[in-house]
Amino acid sequence: MIGYSAYQGSRSRGLGIKMSGPEKVLIGVPFEFEIDVANVSQNVLEDVRLTVTLPAGMAFVGAPSAKNTDFRDLKTLAAGGVSQQAFKLVALNGENSFKRIEVSANFLSGSLSSRFQKNDAYDLAVGGYGLTLDIAAPQKIFGGENFDTEISYKNVSDMDFSDLKLKIDFPPTFKLVKSTLEPDIGNNVWILGGLRRGSEMKFKINGNILGPDGAFFDIKATIEAVLLGQSYPISVNTATLSIATSPLSIKMEANGDPDYVAGPDESITYDINYSNNTDVGLQNVVIKTQLIGAMYDFATLDSDAIYRSSDNTLTWNASNAAELATLSPGESGAVRFAIRTKKTYPISRLSDRNFVLKVAGSIESPTVPNFVAATKTVGLANLETKVGGKADIATKVYFRDAASGIINKGPFPPRVNQKTNYTIHWQITNYGTDIKDVEVKAFLAGNVKFTGVTKTNASSAPVYNDLTQEVVWKINKVQATTGVISGPLEATFQIEATPSSLDAGTFMPLIQDTSLKATDDFTGREISAGSFSVTTQLPDDTTISPNQGIVRE
Repeated sequence: MIGYSAYQGSRSRGLGIKMSGPEKVLIGVPFEFEIDVANVSQNVLEDVRLTVTLPAGMAFVGAPSAKNTDFRDLKTLAAGGVSQQAFKLVALNGENSFKRIEVSANFLSGSLSSRFQKNDAYDLAVGGYGLTLDIAAPQKIFGGENFDTEISYKNVSDMDFSDLKLKIDFPPTFKLVKSTLEPDIGNNVWILGGLRRGSEMKFKINGNILGPDGAFFDIKATIEAVLLGQSYPISVNTATLSIATSPLSIKMEANGDPDYVAGPDESITYDINYSNNTDVGLQNVVIKTQLIGAMYDFATLDSDAIYRSSDNTLTWNASNAAELATLSPGESGAVRFAIRTKKTYPISRLSDRNFVLKVAGSIESPTVPNFVAATKTVGLANLETKVGGKADIATKVYFRDAASGIINKGPFPPRVNQKTNYTIHWQITNYGTDIKDVEVKAFLAGNVKFTGVTKTNASSAPVYNDLTQEVVWKINKVQATTGVISGPLEATFQIEATPSSLDAGTFMPLIQDTSLKATDDFTGREISAGSFSVTTQLPDDTTISPNQGIVRE
């Protein structure tokens, strides 16, 4: 083995690899990387294969950035022969670092069937960006107040760029007010075109961010360039902002909880807390809230505020809240209102789901502290309250059930010690949200058996445990509006009941109370529902008279 390893080593030395590239490259600027593969032996090298592997953050120009390996088939190299291979590469990150390019060549030598391999590596120095990108934004901002962000980019390389595109990832609550260069796609993508060497461009964006005091947000900008038909991110920069305590702050809660989850036909009390965080008295303070949401029952609104029904806005000022005439330094206060949610979900189409109650609040004063560069002092806040879903489970039992396609046998009225079949229908109606991990279950009554005959329009059918007499129906997911816009989700199963002498003269129990439990996919909370037990009275079977279900001897 030692001798064979030495032989392999001597054979691999019959091939030489020489690599050449720039002393230093700029990020985003393509460059040539050349490899000479030479046969330095006296033998013919056959089936020569060259492999180049790039480190993370480098790409073969013209290929997807995820591709990090390229293969070249050099075929045969005669004694003394050289094959020159050129690769166009680009560095995409790694400012002021080294990146290692790994190269290997394997081949067959002479009449030997074994393959031999030669490995080498090249350490490439990476400098700065060929196209610099800067984001000039204030480190601290006030929530809801407009601020400027300047975007500037400059070509410091020795090549001209074309087909540039800028994308800015704003925080989720960022609202674009205006831009000196209008976006081309949505509110965050600009098609920049070309940029000659030495040229620089800049523009300003104005907007605002809503968030709690002390929260941090990132604004990330990325410039992409098209090189040989493939798009690459060639310059990236990020600015971090934090929300300073507002001079005039406002916070809102629903029923004492900022994360409250509401339901239908429910009373909600909104508390709007405000505070003057300056050392200056603020005059003529005005508080406004706008209520947005299809589940609000505006007829139940209870408030001292001025109500404008055209846009459902409530206003408090010195006329209905005297304390707002002057808000002393450091002074806090609160106003409130109450409103009920609608008794039923306003569902008229499949998309009517995941209802949200929104309150957009603002507080302002014409008094401006010295440190605030604005025409008025403003505070903004938004509150969104999710409305949880609701599901119903109905249990219906039939003796004559031609619609189900199941034939029930046996005497009716039922008789002691004689078997009679019935069909049980479980029907699920689901309203405002999707629900998942649904479980419906109930126990059959004494002397009642599950026949095994089932039908369902769901992906799963009820399962019976003959030891416990429990029937369980599990469904992965039930869509919102099921049973409202479309028909209910339904499972039908047949049972066999044999009355005893103790049932004579009474309605025989068939199935006990049914329960439904599930998880609300919108709010993450548990949903439960139930339906009552059913006897041979069969209240849903219209072919049965009121007392026909009494057991006979």
